[in-house]
Amino acid sequence: MEKQLITRYFLGANAYSGFYSLYGGFCAGEGDYLRVIKGGPGTGKSALMRRIGAAAERAGHDVEYILCSGDPDSLDGVYIPALGVGYADGTAPHVLDPALFGVTGSYLDVGECCARVSDASARREIAELTRAYREHYAAAYSYLAAARAADPAARGALLMEADREAARRRAQAAAGRELSPAGADGGERRERFLRAITCRGEVCCADTLEALCPRVYALESGLGLAGVFLSELAALAQQRGYGHILCRDPLDPERPDALLIPARGAAYVAVSPDQEPPLKPARRLHLDSARLRAVPKETRRALDADRRAAASLRRCGVEALASAKRLHDELEAVYRPYVSFPALDELAAREISALGL
Repeated sequence: MEKQLITRYFLGANAYSGFYSLYGGFCAGEGDYLRVIKGGPGTGKSALMRRIGAAAERAGHDVEYILCSGDPDSLDGVYIPALGVGYADGTAPHVLDPALFGVTGSYLDVGECCARVSDASARREIAELTRAYREHYAAAYSYLAAARAADPAARGALLMEADREAARRRAQAAAGRELSPAGADGGERRERFLRAITCRGEVCCADTLEALCPRVYALESGLGLAGVFLSELAALAQQRGYGHILCRDPLDPERPDALLIPARGAAYVAVSPDQEPPLKPARRLHLDSARLRAVPKETRRALDADRRAAASLRRCGVEALASAKRLHDELEAVYRPYVSFPALDELAAREISALGL
């Protein structure tokens, strides 16, 4: 009997350019059906999905949970592969709609369980808190943009085409060892975030790595070569028929951050020189060594200073996200008296019954 598989990822990122969404690829396989949940802050969207996921787990199904990048203790999605059914928060910033209403998905309005806010004082407080927490998000994105500008890995500092080609050759060698034709599973390519920059700092879904790919290779690079390696390896996995999960960098989503190959139980994860991988690595690959040996010590010291500056700016971004989270919690508290929790319980029970759980 196969072990039940519970995985967690992010589909949104607080990136240098603002909120970055991968929600378009969620519950989007052939025959999948997505229930898009609509409702305001504090109206029970996350709690509803948590209850559905728990019911699916009790029934023995595999479950994929999508964590909220604003608050990783909250859920933004849940997917039950055996049923081909998913639920996702479809409100801003990751506004969602079914591709074909009634065919690929439909809406679930938890707003039906909420009364209209009629108290004038509460209405003013909602408007003020909404404005304030959005301002803190804007500040966070400004700090993260500055962090990306300072980060040598994001800039590709000092790299020449020969360095990139060397990284691609190392990826090709890894594919030669890892991706034999005999092991191809014909699986699909998916995109997720394994990590996110949140109100609690950088959060990594290490339990997903442990469940899918306990053999981790740490790709150490402070200059951006890990992304080159991962792009090449992902292309080779696709070419050779291996299902894989390409995880994007939460600060700079244009760059890969990790590659998971479940059929091989192997993951390749980018780490900076001063960063520990999420699991103890089977091997640590130092991708920058040759390039760094060719530059003066003064240059290496300048790169270290840039990395420290980028880390400091990221911390400022996290502090702004934490302030936004505190304001959002206050906003939810204002809405809470207007929510009918018995009605939400009934709604959850109907959904769970409809799924046969």
